[in-house]
Amino acid sequence: MKSEHRHDLQTNDLGKLMGQAEPFVEKYGMKILAAIGGIFVLLVVLVIWNSKQNSQASEGWTRLASAGSTEDFENVAEDFAGSPVADWALIHAAESHLQSGIRSSFTDRSAGDRELKDAKEQFQQLLDSTSTPAEIRERALFGMARVEETTSDGDLKTATELYKKLISEFPESVFRQLAEQRVKPVDAEKVAALDQEGTKEFYKWFHEQNPKPGDRQRPGFNMPMPGMAPQGAAPAGGETTPGLPALPALPSLPGLPEPLTSEEGKTSKSTPATPEKTETPAPAKKPAPETGKAPAEPSKAEQPKTEAPKPEPAPEKKP
Repeated sequence: MKSEHRHDLQTNDLGKLMGQAEPFVEKYGMKILAAIGGIFVLLVVLVIWNSKQNSQASEGWTRLASAGSTEDFENVAEDFAGSPVADWALIHAAESHLQSGIRSSFTDRSAGDRELKDAKEQFQQLLDSTSTPAEIRERALFGMARVEETTSDGDLKTATELYKKLISEFPESVFRQLAEQRVKPVDAEKVAALDQEGTKEFYKWFHEQNPKPGDRQRPGFNMPMPGMAPQGAAPAGGETTPGLPALPALPSLPGLPEPLTSEEGKTSKSTPATPEKTETPAPAKKPAPETGKAPAEPSKAEQPKTEAPKPEPAPEKKP
């Protein structure tokens, strides 16, 4: 009886609950179903978006790995903006501009300046972003310091500050030793490399130069250093250069003329020497004998030697 009574009570309570919930369901039922459907759709969208992001990331890393030029890196950074792939592509593009700019500064200043300007902008973009990974920021700091040093007009304060900032923020950086070589005295030097007057004077002079691609072909580009004679020319003031050993004599080869001496080689190359005519000597004529005179007897030296006749043996006497 007790179990049946409990069952009746539970049935009554359920009926009462259903009766109370019925107005609520009628009023808010459609909204609840819409909310459940929205959550389901959102979950589906999240799954699809996550799958797409993974696919794009995979494509980005593949393109980054196959990039072979500065333009390729910049295209990857643009196509996958906002992703880690873009940051890595941008640091590679900036470092490529930096290397190319430094090389071009010695042969084509205008092209080198453009490359270094692009590198500076890309390094700065990475340094200004708060989402840049630490390993990329470290490389961007070192690259920016090199740009400031290369383009300096003798004032190396900004480059020095960037090198010191790299050492301070990344004490375990792989670039720490290179940075310290620029801003800290090394090898018993009293002054750091960038603080030396010679370094400042060099960058001031280099900043004023404007090399162009055609300079290598212009006369005088490959002039000798002070104290050296031009290639192929005899030094002024003497036949030999002081301090250099004399060259050994050239060996003679069969069938070839002997090498000219320094005196014989002074003839002009433009006017070839005319060969001397060699005359064959005429045979000596014997003088004709004078008339009325007997021919001279041949000298004793010219007379032929005649052997003396041997004596014949005496005949034997018969008894």
